[in-house]
Amino acid sequence: MEKEKLCLRCMRKIGNNTVCPYCRDESSVSREADSLPLKTVVGERYLIGKAVSSNAEGITYNAFDMETKTPVTLRELFPEGMLARGEGNYCLVNVGKASEFIDAKEAFIKLWKALLSISGYTALPTVHQVFEDLGTVYSVTEFMGDGKTLRDFLLEKEQGCISWDEARVLLMPIVSAMGELHASGITHGGISPNTLVIDSKGKLKITGFSTEAVRVAKTNMEAELFEGYAAVEQYGMSAGLGAYTDIYAFAAVLYRTLIGSTPMNASSRLVNDKLMIPGKFAEQLPAYVINALVNALQIMPEDRTESVELLRNELSASPAAAGTAAEAFASLYEDEEDDASDVDEYVEEEAEEPGDEEIAPTRAPLKKSTIAAFAISAAICLAILIAVLVGVKLLSKDDGAKLPADESTTTAVAQSNGDNNSIKSIKLPDFKGKVYDDIKNDEKYKDVLIFKTEYIDSPAERGTVVSQNINAGTEVTSINPKTIVLQISNGLEVPDVIGYNLQEAIKTIKAEGFKNVKSESAQIAGSKAESNTVYRIAYEDTKTGDWAEIPSDKRLSSGDIIIIYYYGEYVETTEEITTQKVTVPVTDEETQPVSEQTQETVAE
Repeated sequence: MEKEKLCLRCMRKIGNNTVCPYCRDESSVSREADSLPLKTVVGERYLIGKAVSSNAEGITYNAFDMETKTPVTLRELFPEGMLARGEGNYCLVNVGKASEFIDAKEAFIKLWKALLSISGYTALPTVHQVFEDLGTVYSVTEFMGDGKTLRDFLLEKEQGCISWDEARVLLMPIVSAMGELHASGITHGGISPNTLVIDSKGKLKITGFSTEAVRVAKTNMEAELFEGYAAVEQYGMSAGLGAYTDIYAFAAVLYRTLIGSTPMNASSRLVNDKLMIPGKFAEQLPAYVINALVNALQIMPEDRTESVELLRNELSASPAAAGTAAEAFASLYEDEEDDASDVDEYVEEEAEEPGDEEIAPTRAPLKKSTIAAFAISAAICLAILIAVLVGVKLLSKDDGAKLPADESTTTAVAQSNGDNNSIKSIKLPDFKGKVYDDIKNDEKYKDVLIFKTEYIDSPAERGTVVSQNINAGTEVTSINPKTIVLQISNGLEVPDVIGYNLQEAIKTIKAEGFKNVKSESAQIAGSKAESNTVYRIAYEDTKTGDWAEIPSDKRLSSGDIIIIYYYGEYVETTEEITTQKVTVPVTDEETQPVSEQTQETVAE
């Protein structure tokens, strides 16, 4: 039967092996306490595998959809202390818990049906079905068993953190998904590096959905709160949950991603708030990112960033966000009772570690004084800009000065009271096909262009510009810099074809838009791996000319050369086998049998 040939952890076919060759899981490992027995079928369709997580609300399993022949993630409502398993695994309500279970069941169904109605967001797992069986309720979502948590991803980094440029690409889809959740009446309440999972395609997804009863302390269920990421209201110290709760959690995740350490517990910050950004990071991060963190990590909900839209604006340094920061700055002075010291920058030096020869970097606290500094800088820049504009206008009126213009960068020098003010003017080129990193580092665009980027799937070479929102030939100047939005190719996703038949793998990869595919076969003496089965894929690194592992985000340019490694024919021998690896470019016209691509020689 199908269920006898599956690894009950990764849901891949393993035949009669007792240890899965893919995830190394042992089939003999027993199930978790209170979970359904392995190989139980629910909904007449889903084969239960290993339980992967649980909390006071229920249990999450890796499972197998016997109808579509695909792995899925299955969530079972099994509230702690409310249910017990009876004959045939049917759930029995404990004495005196009927009313509580009904409430829990209604909340569970409401949550998952709301999620079922949402589609089109890469950061949200696809929900397939919500159904009742065995006296309780189940939800079925896309399989996340082969994913990696953000926590594990960061721990693999040498510094335990990543840059803002990397974090922006990885995390900003989460912001959009949060906005849709809140519009649908859903507050997650458990966003953390443990519940954000990078799937097999390199996309970060929100998992760990549970009803509010386990996201708040002091309810009829034991709370599952992630220390450092749960907001103060989740500890019962303020208003109920809302969009501001998830905003706090996301900001805490962003802090951990950029700084490399878990933020202080929110309840501890009430007593002694020492949450700070170390100086070495404060110097590297854009001011608008620090400003966004400051606002979103305020302890009390009423002081926090009030909406996902505002959070998005602050993380992109939009004019609307800058205006909000200026208003916040002004409000510091509207209240005469405010202590003037509140706007002073507070700096605390870290304690010197034993053996350190240098003083540790200073740390700037997350206080609203950062907003004041940001607004002051904006005001100064605005004053300078106005002065330049007035000077240019007067010069043009009195002296008839005109700005020269041609197809290259030009500079007009305006003289007033002996001072020289250089005004840069350029005609915008066509950036399409050019490498974005080269463009942003080109001095000729400094002071005249503000670059914003959107990364999209594209067959164009990864990192090159696909389109721009301002036409080539448009004249731009330093007295009125323009914001240009460039769409950058993020390449294409390399599909996971490990375990596929060679020809099937080739078709799958080529169907995604990759043109150059090669193959190599190998066979280890005595190995019984199924012939023509893919066991590894790599690509040619154009910088080194060597074969390299597929990048962690699974993305390459369509023109990159991909090589597929597959098992050759099994040879029943104890003699040493050497394999002549024949690299064969695979084309659409290729019809020769796979076995003709490999020649084997038996060595004496």
